[in-house]
Amino acid sequence: MNVSLKSEYPVSARRAPTAHRKICFWALVLAGLSVIGLYYHSAPLFNLYHLDVLSTKPVKGGCPFPLPNHLLKQQPLQHGEGPLTKSSKKLHAYLSERTSHSDIDSLSIAIVTPSGTVFEHSYGVLKANETVSERPISSNSIYRIASITKMFTMLETLILRERGVLDLDDPVEKFLPEIKYPSYGWSEYLRGGDADYSGGVRPRITLRQLASHMSGMGRDYPPSDIGDWPQNSPIPSFKRMRTQDDLPFPKRNYEQLVKSVNKYPLVNLPYDYPIYSNSGIDLLGLSNVAANKRASSQPNDEPQSHEDLINRDIFGPLGLNSSFYHVPYGTPLVDDLAVPNKDHDWADFYFDPADVPAGAQYSSLADLVTVMQSFLDPAENDGLVSEHVIREWLHPLFTWKNGFQEVGAPWEITTINDNVRLYMKGGNIPGYHSEFALVPEFQYGIIVLLTGTYTNTAEIVHRAASLFQPAIHKLLEERVTKAYTGHWAGASTEDHKGRTTAEIKLINGGLYLTELVVRGYDVLRIVEDADVSLHKPYPIALWNTGRPGEFRLAFGRKALNDDPTAGCMPYWVSIDNPMFSRGAPIDLIYWDGDQLVYPSGGARLERV
Repeated sequence: MNVSLKSEYPVSARRAPTAHRKICFWALVLAGLSVIGLYYHSAPLFNLYHLDVLSTKPVKGGCPFPLPNHLLKQQPLQHGEGPLTKSSKKLHAYLSERTSHSDIDSLSIAIVTPSGTVFEHSYGVLKANETVSERPISSNSIYRIASITKMFTMLETLILRERGVLDLDDPVEKFLPEIKYPSYGWSEYLRGGDADYSGGVRPRITLRQLASHMSGMGRDYPPSDIGDWPQNSPIPSFKRMRTQDDLPFPKRNYEQLVKSVNKYPLVNLPYDYPIYSNSGIDLLGLSNVAANKRASSQPNDEPQSHEDLINRDIFGPLGLNSSFYHVPYGTPLVDDLAVPNKDHDWADFYFDPADVPAGAQYSSLADLVTVMQSFLDPAENDGLVSEHVIREWLHPLFTWKNGFQEVGAPWEITTINDNVRLYMKGGNIPGYHSEFALVPEFQYGIIVLLTGTYTNTAEIVHRAASLFQPAIHKLLEERVTKAYTGHWAGASTEDHKGRTTAEIKLINGGLYLTELVVRGYDVLRIVEDADVSLHKPYPIALWNTGRPGEFRLAFGRKALNDDPTAGCMPYWVSIDNPMFSRGAPIDLIYWDGDQLVYPSGGARLERV
């Protein structure tokens, strides 16, 4: 595809030089204000592309920008729409074959959008431990979701933060004053027993660090003593520890948790790198309970346990009728509990209240679909926190050296096609394996619940994403094309003073402005011809602001736009240049109904 480089100057030669000089003057002022940004360089973190102006051939460099995904909320994907049919058939064929193997007793899966599911299937039997098992799995079947529990614990923390009950940067001892983790390291501890060394500076551990595994706290407290080591006999497996009387699995309760936290050194220093910590999430959940009571004038009337707090603030408001922490014997819900063939005694294994926040929860596919929809579109689906909070939550806090895996709170983040982030939370205990994955850039999510010995549910998520991501991307492009692209012409009464036109194209997966002429003045050419090496030539990428139909023109910095080491930085530092006209920045455009508006130029345009 070739991009036209038309240059359209005003018919009136008398007015043009004045306007041109005015813009050049402000461009020089802008250059002085932002000179520091001209010399900003950044090492490339991943492959990027920019557009060759004449051929639009992708080459290394530049800054691809996501398409406006609000269109997938305004015009939700429909089951069987376009390429989704082919993706569904391929995924169903793959899962039918995969679940035919003996390592999977049952599997329930859904691909969820803000308005519902575009793929939902269940495979296998409900009670795989029974000799004659015929009842099939359904969306209402209940699974242990193991560490997906952590996501609910963090959601509760955000709910309480929004109510003013706590702050993410509060130290854990503010709510659990009995926590007094040591400052010493392992060599000091092993030399001196459990005596604290006053010479060390005790690091600060916050709720945010607990939620993101960045506190340095050990994985599971109290630890298990396996006796003499090395030894020829194999290390006792977690499966052997399924009863509290079967050594070496220690007794777990709050007293033992606190004792271990206060005794053993941190694995590493907080904010160094993540240490996956069930104990850290347990402390986060217990801090939630304590903070909620602390903020109340009637603390005895508040929930006294993590389970009660989650029931009040999450399960109840969202109507999650198949979610709980301990098997509700004597209720019909027991009949819906999925049970694996092997390790079936884990179906009702009891977690101490101090262990509940990290991994004790049960839930169904139907309930998790409701949760997913509340994350994807809180406004339309009775979300428990606002869209702003969800955007805050869905961000990485640590990037591993491989560059494609990151850690959030408590997300396990990886990238799929075109560096699209997949925010995942997986869960594994014997017999039960699960994944809850969000793709916020494209407004969908994937849920997998499984019984059996097969543990790699992340592979199933990636297989589903590899089949659906291209289809959803194509459908978003179709919506963007219909909403924004094409030729636009002036609709205001001032247009008799000269031609007002614009052209917007979808090029190599990005939305670009290729022409903007206002009353005969070629705006993009005027910017390009400014006397400073500041701006990018045609075409200009449109960066969505997160508000429906509102964009900024990503001019970038001419000296750096083609530098492959600069990446997105030139575009980022040049957004919202301090050049206003008619009360609006010169890099702002937006849609008002069916009209394209360039407010600084006083122009309204309609599609032709």
